[in-house]
Amino acid sequence: MAERILICDDSRELRTLLSAQLQKLGFEVKVAIDGEDALARAQQFLPELIIMDINMPKISGLAATRKIRELPKLKHTPIILLSNFGEEGDVIAGIEAGADEYLVKPFRQGELAAKVKILLRKSTLSARKLDETTVQGLDVKDPDTAMRRFKETGQIVSREFAGFTIIDKLGQGGTAVVYRAMEPMFNKPVALKVISPFAAVKENFLKRLQRSNEISVKLIHKHIVRTYLMGEYQGVHFMMQELVEGAPLDSYLEEGHAPLGEREAHKLIHQVAQALAYLEERKLIHRDIKPGNIYLTREGDAKLGDFGLSRLADDSAQTAEGYLLGTPHYISPEQANGNKDLDIRSDLYSLGATFFHLLAGRPVFEGDSLQAVVLAHLSKQPPKLREVAPKVSEPFAALIDRLLENDRAKRFEHAKDLLAALDALPVLA
Repeated sequence: MAERILICDDSRELRTLLSAQLQKLGFEVKVAIDGEDALARAQQFLPELIIMDINMPKISGLAATRKIRELPKLKHTPIILLSNFGEEGDVIAGIEAGADEYLVKPFRQGELAAKVKILLRKSTLSARKLDETTVQGLDVKDPDTAMRRFKETGQIVSREFAGFTIIDKLGQGGTAVVYRAMEPMFNKPVALKVISPFAAVKENFLKRLQRSNEISVKLIHKHIVRTYLMGEYQGVHFMMQELVEGAPLDSYLEEGHAPLGEREAHKLIHQVAQALAYLEERKLIHRDIKPGNIYLTREGDAKLGDFGLSRLADDSAQTAEGYLLGTPHYISPEQANGNKDLDIRSDLYSLGATFFHLLAGRPVFEGDSLQAVVLAHLSKQPPKLREVAPKVSEPFAALIDRLLENDRAKRFEHAKDLLAALDALPVLA
């Protein structure tokens, strides 16, 4: 029986060309014309591999990839993302969204065929191993067998890993799986972030990981998720982090959830601003402030996490990795433009974009593609918050609007200035 491949691209010419090439190789091929169509056809067709353009109408390839990874029947289906750009930022965004491979247009037919065959072979093996894992849970006793299966599937299948006792899986992204685990010295629960073997082979990924770890292990602040240590076990990289028993702020953005209230927003933005002031004192910037990187504890307090893109503010050499290091809906104009002299004002813009989204229930800018959103941040002045969220008080809305000034000279100069402005706001009844 022919293996099934779904091609998702808004270019009719490319869909036709790829379909013909893959059908000649003996594959059964279906096509989708935009992101929404891709999601619908993927669930109907249940392909064994998906080839998806990163820029598509209605829903971008990145957003569609994230949604596919949430579907039980498709979460392990290999995905190849296509792009015209080839910037490393696109590669990072694709990996984080859950893609397995990446091709830059134009590409050779042989290159596509090779990647398709490799991913299908890997997928068949991984599916078989994952089925065994589902049956056996975390009961593989032999360390060599457990490590081999991890490198094949990206999933831990043993209760023991590098001295840690694995309790359960907390979550999974494109670059890592996070487990609740007991650490060996004090036998206390921690979050164990284990880097995917598939992400680790990407060029420069481990260098960025090492750099972010060196930064994050030194950060000790009540509103920052603590990283206790980083390590390597049989070639697998991992981090032991503080276990936050709560949810990220992007849970407020789920369908059917009411927008964040102003009183709660004031409290949380103040706490994140404290974390940013702490970073600024150490000449650090985060570069990826967004709802998914701000965690709520059970007590309702905010903790800033995921320092994977953080760097020293005066280390301009580290900014040459690609213009799109960051998340499009929250990226500052200067970061989107590839400026090498980023400072804390870039993080403050992203913080404003984050709380605009949480208060308004929609992002600052929307677009049919990732590039359209980035271009909007580059070229347009964001709408005023009260235009889309009239219930927010004028003083608080004005503060958010100032954070979102396109010209960074008009924003707060330092995080401590934002804290002072927050403290000066009228107390809500």
